[in-house]
Amino acid sequence: MLLKYQRFICSFSAALLAISSFSTSANADKWSEILPADSQIEKIAGGFAFTEGPAWHPDGFLVFSDIPNERVIKYDSSGKLTDFFTPSGQCNGLICDEQGFVYACQGGKGQMLKLNADGSLNKVLVSKYDGKLLNSPNDVALDAVGGLYFTDPAYGPKRELPQPMMAVYYVNSKGKVTRVIDDLKRPNGVNVSPDGKSLYVAEPNLGQVYRYKILSPGKLGSGKLIFQGNKELDGAGGPDGMVHDVQGNLYATYKGIVVLNPEGKVLGRIKTPEHPANCTFGDADNKTLYITARTGLYKIRLNIPGMGLQKKGPDLAQAAQPKQKRTLQLQTVALKETKTTDVNLRGLKLQIPESWNAQKPSNRLRLAQYEVPAAEGVKGSTEFVVFPPFGGSIDDNLGRWINQFDTTGGKLTTIQGKSAQGAYYLLDISGTYKKPDGPPFLRKTIDAPGHRMLAIILSVPEKGNFFLKMVGPEKTVAAEIEAFRNSFSAKADSEKEYEMKN
Repeated sequence: MLLKYQRFICSFSAALLAISSFSTSANADKWSEILPADSQIEKIAGGFAFTEGPAWHPDGFLVFSDIPNERVIKYDSSGKLTDFFTPSGQCNGLICDEQGFVYACQGGKGQMLKLNADGSLNKVLVSKYDGKLLNSPNDVALDAVGGLYFTDPAYGPKRELPQPMMAVYYVNSKGKVTRVIDDLKRPNGVNVSPDGKSLYVAEPNLGQVYRYKILSPGKLGSGKLIFQGNKELDGAGGPDGMVHDVQGNLYATYKGIVVLNPEGKVLGRIKTPEHPANCTFGDADNKTLYITARTGLYKIRLNIPGMGLQKKGPDLAQAAQPKQKRTLQLQTVALKETKTTDVNLRGLKLQIPESWNAQKPSNRLRLAQYEVPAAEGVKGSTEFVVFPPFGGSIDDNLGRWINQFDTTGGKLTTIQGKSAQGAYYLLDISGTYKKPDGPPFLRKTIDAPGHRMLAIILSVPEKGNFFLKMVGPEKTVAAEIEAFRNSFSAKADSEKEYEMKN
């Protein structure tokens, strides 16, 4: 998928698109101080499904979300695009601090995440409020004292929301969460002013921007409507994401970019080739405005730099996870002679039994998937899936798989070993499987007792960490263990117990 993105860079990096702006006569001088007369908007990448959440990283690169494709993508100074955090769980809004951490609204899973500078998961900051799941965190803003504000609206198919309203929340530096705004219909974009005295919140259903006085961290005064979008000039909805420059001017994404002074007066409008979703400042001098707009990523140079990064965000301690006994034994059955087919998936070589039925991958995150034949007398399907390389540490990814099971009465084994293709980590877990039920964004599961999962993280040099998973009824998986291990050429004599750190 990223090769596709890179081809678009070559096609569009030199293409400059004309920019038009609107400004009132009273603000003409101010507007010329912001927008250079010869400024042009440039498309630097395209071919995405829906881009959002651009954030400039202190190490000199941009990260942004491609929500439907479950990716947070890194765009570096050379114009190269690479995976940063994937599968992202439909991450939306992003923001970085000076320390290099990235704070992400994981809308598809209803969580706020803290990511490391390499794209690995640092910790889950928020997953519930008042004992209930969040709706779908959308946008995020840091303050100067280590806290963050995030919005929690809902989009997509109509559903019963876990929270009683769409609201704005505050997470203090130690991780305590409070609801700070509960009277907007669907709050979306959110931003803290450069002086730290005001919180700006977008109400896209009504085309409005509100400003709240910050009385103290997480304590707000009443909201004041400071701008109402013009339907003819700005479209029927919006804004979505917003960003401030150092002077406190607000850049809000409507049909184009509407630039407001701190009081909500229009300074000018920047026309964009596609309807924008969000924007941020970046580059060495922080004077480049990066814009995510539907299928494309754009930029434009301005005279005024953007607001700088905050020093840090919340740093709550990771909750201790109960240790579970891990054994090195793998329960297997005798392997019958099996005919296989050689398969090459982006440099990962597998030997797939001919009895496994190849299927069209059910989503773009899968390289391949197979239906594994049921053992005699067993009802219920078993599948073998191959995922491409993506971010996260070994323990983080093993932990995600472990969280898909209730191991009461079951077992859990983690092993590390070597194969002809590279080192691997193997998880063997059984118990009640929390089987996905319906589209991923619904986050619904059904309990499937008596299930077992074999999962592998296989590190192929110069190709990355591939992920292999077989899950289904215990008896079927037990009958296919040797075929599973042979598929990636596991070496039993190299294996030893792997002790997770958490």
